[in-house]
Amino acid sequence: MKIFNGKHISTRHMAVFFRQFATLIAAGIPIINACTMLEASQQQPLLHKLINSIKYDLLSGKTLSASLRRHPQQIDALTHQLIHISEHTGKLDVMLQIIAEYLEKKLAFREQIQRALFYPCIVASTGVLITLAMLIFIVPRFAELFQEIPGSIPPLTQAIFTLAQFARQSTWVLFLIPLLLYLTHRRYKINLLTHLPLIKRHFLHIQLARFTRNLAITLSAGIPISNALALAVQPGADPIFSNTIKRLSRHVRSGVQLHRAMRASPCFTPLLIQMTKTGEEAGQLDAMLFKTADMMDSDIERLLNRFSQLLEPLIMIILGVLIGGLVTGMYLPIFKLGSIV
Repeated sequence: MKIFNGKHISTRHMAVFFRQFATLIAAGIPIINACTMLEASQQQPLLHKLINSIKYDLLSGKTLSASLRRHPQQIDALTHQLIHISEHTGKLDVMLQIIAEYLEKKLAFREQIQRALFYPCIVASTGVLITLAMLIFIVPRFAELFQEIPGSIPPLTQAIFTLAQFARQSTWVLFLIPLLLYLTHRRYKINLLTHLPLIKRHFLHIQLARFTRNLAITLSAGIPISNALALAVQPGADPIFSNTIKRLSRHVRSGVQLHRAMRASPCFTPLLIQMTKTGEEAGQLDAMLFKTADMMDSDIERLLNRFSQLLEPLIMIILGVLIGGLVTGMYLPIFKLGSIV
C-alpha cells in the first residue's frame, strides 16, 4: 500500500501488536473495538496507519484476512493464511496468540545472532580502521624518513610502503566496497557472508529450523500439507533451499509420504526425517515437528555460543599479527641501521 511509502514495520512492533490484539480478543472485546483501543494507544506511526487501515476495512464490511491481504509488505503469506483459517474456525484469539509467539521467537533468534556477532564485528571494524589510519597517515611519514637513510629497505618494510601508497591513492575505493556490499544486500537481498563455505552450511541449518517450525504452525492450524510446505518457506530464503521445498511439495502432491520425500534431498537431517516419520505414523506430525524445531533451535544456540567464543580470540590474534607486523616492518630499517653503525 502507498500509505507506507515502501517502509516496513519492524518485527518487534508487529509481535507486540499481535500479542495485544490476541489479549483483547480473548477478553471478549469485539474486533472493531479492539482495533480502536489499539489505535488509540499506538505511538509507532507505521503501525498506527496499519491499524487504522484495518479498522476502516472492517467498518466497510471486509474480513480481517481480506484487510491484511492488502498489506503484503507488512503481513506475510503465512500470517494471512493463519488469520483466514481462524475466521472459519472461530479461534481468532488462539491464532493471534500463535502468530505473536511465532514473531517473538523469530525476533529472539535474530537478536541472539546479533549478540553473537556484535562484539567480534566491533573489534574487527576497530582493528581495520586503525590499520587503515596507520597506512594512510603514519606509514608515509616513515617512508619519507627512510628515503634519507642509506642502505636497502627490508622487503617487509618495502611491501608495507607499497600497500600504504595504494591505500592513500585508493582511499575512496576502500570505503566504497562496504557501501556497495550494503546496497547489494538491500537491493537484491544478497548476503555475501552466507555464501562462504563454512557459514553457508550452518545458514542452511538455520533455514531448516525456521522451516520446521513454520511447517508445524501451518499444520497445527489445519492447512493441508501441500499448501503448508509453500507457506513454511520464509521470503528471501536461499534459492537452493526454496527449490528443494518445491520439489518436496511436488512429491507430496503425487502421494509420497513426507518423510520419504525428505530422504531424496541432502538438506534434511536424519533427525528431522525420523521425527517426521514418527509423527506421520502416530498422526501427530505437527507436535513432532514442534519438538524437532525446539531441538534444532537448541543446537543452533549452542553453535552460536561456540562460534562467538572461538571468533573473538581468533580476531584478536589476526589483528595482533596485522598491527604487530606493521610496527615491526616500520622499525626493521632502524634495527638494520643500528647494526651497521
